[in-house]
Amino acid sequence: MGVLTRYLEEAMAKARYDLVSPGRYVGELAEFGLRVEGENLEATRRALREALELHILETLRSGFLPPGLEATPDPLRERFFALAQEMWRLLREAPAPLPRPRKAPSLEEWLKGLGVQVVRRPEEGEEERERVLNRLALFLGDRYPSLERLYERLKQSLSTKRQFELSLAEASPEEIANSTQFCTLLKQYALLTSYRYKSEDRLLRAKASTEGWVQNFLTGGWLERYVAERLRKYLRSKNLPHEVAVGYQVTLPGGEAMELDVLVRVGERFYWFEAKTGEFQAHIAKYAGLKKVLGLSQKESFLVLLGMDRARAKELSALHGLTVVNQANFLEAFQEALGAHA
Repeated sequence: MGVLTRYLEEAMAKARYDLVSPGRYVGELAEFGLRVEGENLEATRRALREALELHILETLRSGFLPPGLEATPDPLRERFFALAQEMWRLLREAPAPLPRPRKAPSLEEWLKGLGVQVVRRPEEGEEERERVLNRLALFLGDRYPSLERLYERLKQSLSTKRQFELSLAEASPEEIANSTQFCTLLKQYALLTSYRYKSEDRLLRAKASTEGWVQNFLTGGWLERYVAERLRKYLRSKNLPHEVAVGYQVTLPGGEAMELDVLVRVGERFYWFEAKTGEFQAHIAKYAGLKKVLGLSQKESFLVLLGMDRARAKELSALHGLTVVNQANFLEAFQEALGAHA
């Protein structure tokens, strides 16, 4: 006799039958929770056996053994059925929706959240015009040590609106080459209305345009562009999600009007740069206060001072709670700030 046949016979031997009314029998196997009815005892017995067989079949299909039919414990088999049951449970449960990634606020959204009202947004000029001005800003900023004398004379002449002269008799070959090339570019794009260099005398003469946008660019707008463009190039090279804006005019929560030179968003972090080509002393306390309004730390707030030596910049940083840098090392300081937030 087979194992299943013996099991069925032993289970059926425990069945209980009752006559509940004429022509109505009830058969039960309490151990299995089975109960059937029949017209006579034999029909009831057959129905109960069929119910038992079906119950055993369903139990086996589910990966279990009916009570009393268990074999010697098999850890591998038990593990298999446990994994099968867990997989079935996971398939039947509805998957939880994945959380939507939080979108970083834009620069304008960030300012609005601080109660800062944007009055005037940066104007996007024609692409070719922007490319030319950015190229001039990069040329001057990257070569400023050798162009410092030329730039100072050029900026002084803007207030008088007269021609200026610069002797290059004692200048290095680098200063001569960069000065003449820069003036040639300015003349080529009509930021200089006149330019002449006498190589035999090493004397440079030039006159700046009096147009308002030229004056703004040469007095300080170029440095803002230089900072913004260097930041863009760096962030693109690192493939970092970012936003850079120049020249937001805003109203602070207290009603004071301000212009924010350069704002930067990298992911969900924000940074602010002010750029000065001349006197800064009357403004630095205001910048320190603005840092608090923007909710930025010292490492996130930069004051770029043209030609400032590093030792003095470090002292100014300690005194005023800003990161004071020059045009040559602001990018290095920005990289350190990014690393601190990584």
